[in-house]
Amino acid sequence: MNPYDDIEIWADAYIRVQDAGASLDESHPDYLAAYEFMEKLSGERAEKCWQGILAVVARRPSEHVLGVLAAGLLEDLLDDSGPQFIERIEEQAQRDPIFKHMLTGVWRSGSPIVWSKLEAARDNAS
Repeated sequence: MNPYDDIEIWADAYIRVQDAGASLDESHPDYLAAYEFMEKLSGERAEKCWQGILAVVARRPSEHVLGVLAAGLLEDLLDDSGPQFIERIEEQAQRDPIFKHMLTGVWRSGSPIVWSKLEAARDNAS
């Protein structure tokens, strides 16, 4: 079993890799964590990715980590499975100001409808 199959272990490792600026450094012991969720994000894979995003945000990581998460996994999730997740993204943004702030780091992703909903969800985020 891959230790990164556990969302909590993966989230901790992902934060360590990103905080170290080592996402492209194969010598970092947690290097694989940065890429564990990078496959096509649809179906069960998308659900696992969503849970991973929430786990990382729940740890209140650095701005750098949030930026990488927004510009990476969240953008990919929107591109591949945006219609299935946009309502959850909107709800999470209402509940969690850190998550809402992270949305400011997402670049145009997903369908025009998904993108307009994301923009509305991040309005007034600082």
